[in-house]
Amino acid sequence: MKKILVLTEVELPSDFPRQVEHYLGNLVQVEMRRTDFEGLKSQFRDVRRGQIRADVLLDYLEPRVRGYEGFDKVVLVINDDGYVEGLNFVFGVAKMSGSLALVFTKRLRGEQSLYQLRILKEVLHELGHSFGLDHCTDPRCVMYFSNTIEDTDRKGPGYCQRCMAKLRSLLR
Repeated sequence: MKKILVLTEVELPSDFPRQVEHYLGNLVQVEMRRTDFEGLKSQFRDVRRGQIRADVLLDYLEPRVRGYEGFDKVVLVINDDGYVEGLNFVFGVAKMSGSLALVFTKRLRGEQSLYQLRILKEVLHELGHSFGLDHCTDPRCVMYFSNTIEDTDRKGPGYCQRCMAKLRSLLR
């Protein structure tokens, strides 16, 4: 069984790890810890834009978290705004079949339960990439590409049948 560590700067419900496990077909074990990324964020902030350079941070951290404390995947939930070259912002980033996923919460904000649901969707989306899933054409699938917060709100936290079948085979 794959082990996932969620390191978060934001307050998430205590059952957040169980929610992630549920949507990943109970094929993973998830642990969550609160932390602070201020030092990291200051190193990778583009002062002119006021955003974190997400792809550069991912490249820097990826080799450092591989196998971290026995976890197969690490997800950082960062209370900030991220971008990659060519895009105004990203909700998150992960390398295909990588060991690290980053989720940026600034543009996910809203009423508390909606905010937490948006974070759950983005964590599941980026974990999907880290397990080898590509974007999906089904706008209700969590692997659908979110260009706007409305796209994120429209899609469910669940994977479509096709993505879930592929995920099950990748996780076994």
